[in-house]
Amino acid sequence: MPKMVSATAWVAATAALSIGLALTAGAVVWQQQRASAEAHNLQERQVERLQSDVIKRLTMPVYGLKGARGALAALEGRFSRQAFDAYVESRDLPVEFPGVRGFGFIERVARRDLGTFVAARQRQGAAGFGVHGSGSDETLYVVTQIAPFSRNFPAWGMDLGADPVRRQAIERAIDTGEATLSAPLRLVQDPLKGPGFLLLVPVYRQGLDPGSPEQRRMALQGVLCAPLVANDLLRGVAEPAAALLDLKLSASTGDGEFKPLMAVRRGHVLTSDEASTYTLVDDPTAETLYFTVAGREFMLDTALTHGAAMTLLGLSGIGLELGGALLSLLLAVTVYLLASGRARAEQMARDMTADLARLARVASHTTNGVLITDPERRIVWVNEGFTRLSGYTGTEALGHQPGELLHSELTDADTVHGMREAMSVGMGCKAELMHRARDGRDYWVDVEIQPLLDDGGALTGFMLVQSDITARKALQAQADEARQSLQDLYDNAPCAYYALDGNGRFLQINALGLSWLGCTTAQLVGRASPADFFDDQGRALFNEAFPRFMREGRVSGLEFDITGRHGQTRRVSLSATAVYDASGTYLRSRSVMFDISETHHIRQQLHQLTLDQEAMLESDLIGMAKMRGRHTIWRNHALERIFGYADGELLGVPIRQLYLDDTSYETLGALAYPQLRAGGRFRTQLQMRRKDGSPIWVDLSGVDLPGSGVESLWMMVDITQSKAHEARMERAALHDGLTGLPNRMLLADRLKQAIAAAERMGHVFALAYLDLNGFKQINDTHGHDAGDEVLKVVAARLHAGLRTSDTVARLGGDEFVVLLTPQQAPADAEPVLNRLLDALCQPVTLASGEPVAVGSSLGLAHFPADGRTPETLMRRADEAMFANKRAGRPSTSTSRS
Repeated sequence: MPKMVSATAWVAATAALSIGLALTAGAVVWQQQRASAEAHNLQERQVERLQSDVIKRLTMPVYGLKGARGALAALEGRFSRQAFDAYVESRDLPVEFPGVRGFGFIERVARRDLGTFVAARQRQGAAGFGVHGSGSDETLYVVTQIAPFSRNFPAWGMDLGADPVRRQAIERAIDTGEATLSAPLRLVQDPLKGPGFLLLVPVYRQGLDPGSPEQRRMALQGVLCAPLVANDLLRGVAEPAAALLDLKLSASTGDGEFKPLMAVRRGHVLTSDEASTYTLVDDPTAETLYFTVAGREFMLDTALTHGAAMTLLGLSGIGLELGGALLSLLLAVTVYLLASGRARAEQMARDMTADLARLARVASHTTNGVLITDPERRIVWVNEGFTRLSGYTGTEALGHQPGELLHSELTDADTVHGMREAMSVGMGCKAELMHRARDGRDYWVDVEIQPLLDDGGALTGFMLVQSDITARKALQAQADEARQSLQDLYDNAPCAYYALDGNGRFLQINALGLSWLGCTTAQLVGRASPADFFDDQGRALFNEAFPRFMREGRVSGLEFDITGRHGQTRRVSLSATAVYDASGTYLRSRSVMFDISETHHIRQQLHQLTLDQEAMLESDLIGMAKMRGRHTIWRNHALERIFGYADGELLGVPIRQLYLDDTSYETLGALAYPQLRAGGRFRTQLQMRRKDGSPIWVDLSGVDLPGSGVESLWMMVDITQSKAHEARMERAALHDGLTGLPNRMLLADRLKQAIAAAERMGHVFALAYLDLNGFKQINDTHGHDAGDEVLKVVAARLHAGLRTSDTVARLGGDEFVVLLTPQQAPADAEPVLNRLLDALCQPVTLASGEPVAVGSSLGLAHFPADGRTPETLMRRADEAMFANKRAGRPSTSTSRS
């Protein structure tokens, strides 16, 4: 009987094993296909989320720049520095726009106008403004506004057009009228010199897009910009996908190439050098996605990590194979055991039950929180450790998902999303999360999730083990903050910190010291001495002072000229104290080096400046006076010479006696002194009075003297002759030399003003074109001198017959134009023109005593009936005059077409 039972058991077991293995093979094929499809779908979802996050972070600053454009339009195009700073301060840049170092405003400047442009900005209050980094192009794109100013100071006044990459992006933004992202570049605001971008939004006059590229260039007011640091902008964007994907994000450079911005391999972010050589094209799960943001093309390469690929593709099939084989084997063993004896099966069941009981006791009494969920992540069991951590009992937790009970607004959504993605495909994961207890208390936990599978490999749920790491997190945050604070203080202190060994060589040095010397830490530590960067005189002083320093333990106030390997020289002041061991042996120095280049330069110049100041104060051309309460307490000799006073006469006298009258004295005081008290400068040109009472033109400028509060310094230059010359030149440029009437240029200006006033007030006006009849005969008969006499008389008669608001101008020869403005109706011009024509018909007596006579043909045009532009009105009046002349109408007639 035992042998028969044994043979039967072996046959039954072999049959069960064969059937199980056949079913397992079929399931493996199906599982591999399903796993490949799920892996592809999961990869696509992660890539879509990653692409969406990148696009969102790159486009969010556009809304900030467009808001600035709207603020600029509301201010009618006048964006002062105060208004610009106020707008930027109103936006929380680190929160609203991560990676944005600030907002700026770029203005287009022609190279020929650069001097005028800079001077205008300085007059508007930007005293330190200057253009730097300029290229050779005739058109410059200069950063005139930048905020926050302290973080972006190097960019203020920079010609961005000097760099081809920046210029290309600026001009593309101007021509398209759209937000534009530059190719990757290095930003002056990024001390780490990593990749960055320049985001640009054009601003046109009146806040409207003109339409075509040519019109946009003509209507350009400026370009709003935002420097984006790629490392800050993309920080954390890859973390939710890092557990599943290796990835590389690159941006096009405009020449067909792509520059890497970020790369992640096996959950670790690669350095710039590693990212440049990292490639995913050979990975069997690699996919490449191209997308465009603000005119810039990006390339996103992704592939499943080795662990994810093994879990989703490899291990899924292997697990099924192993599980199926094991299940088949177990089935065969079970059949054999059932056939060979019930007692053995019962004993195995008792052993397994004991093992499960022991495991349950361990899970219940561990200090960690343990949860078991079903496949839909609903809690089916919790241990006492979970209740101690969260405050929720097993009864309260059953049927809920962990996120429903423990979610806090401080819980990182991306981490939760990544965990859910892993669980959705039956994978385990590990993460650190912020949870909220039942009593509202937030606490940190280290969560490890493992899938639970049945004997057939099917997912039956998940086991979550939570460890409370709140205290460790708090200590870590404090330690990180302290370490970062100390490192920042050490590296970015406004002086160079370093230590020297007994041979005078560097033991350590901070970042500022490295930048001064133009070296890396490896090039200095243990290899170089400060004396290597001194001149001969400095080396001699160092070699003499260092042994004394090691003996005495202290040195201060030593000055050296130090030249870095980049060629930059600076004057430094060195102080140090020594560190000794218990036996008094020198160990190292605590040295500090201050840059006193400016101070040294100022000291060198002080004596010369004193001499120069004395020479300037006693200048014979510029009068100077120091005032207190508008009384002179000091003056130079030039001031008394300019105003005709003897030496010492103006000392201590009220300055009122130099003004023409009380009004000019009080007006200047009301204008100047509030501006001086506000820290500004005041300058104007006005007429004043010499001692003999004669007027004198003076260029007057003043400034408050620092620290006094009540004293000011005034400088006065006699510009009487230049004013007279300026008046003569202005009159010669705008008036006819023979008659003194306005010429064609002045007429054009007044005609434009008349059109603008008429359109604004709803008035009309008339323009008359006059040509003298018989003038040529006078020239031919009596000579050109006689003709000039007639022209002067005609000019005088025309001028005398007009109102003060009217204008008569000589265009040349015997042609005159009369502008009658304003009028309420066209008929109002008739009486005036008839009066003028009657006056012109009166005989003219020449200097020789001989009488002559001229007449006039007249053409008339009305605004707006005959035209709305100066050219149209002049042409219509000229045509009307010629029509009257050809028609042979009497010269005294006011008929006109």
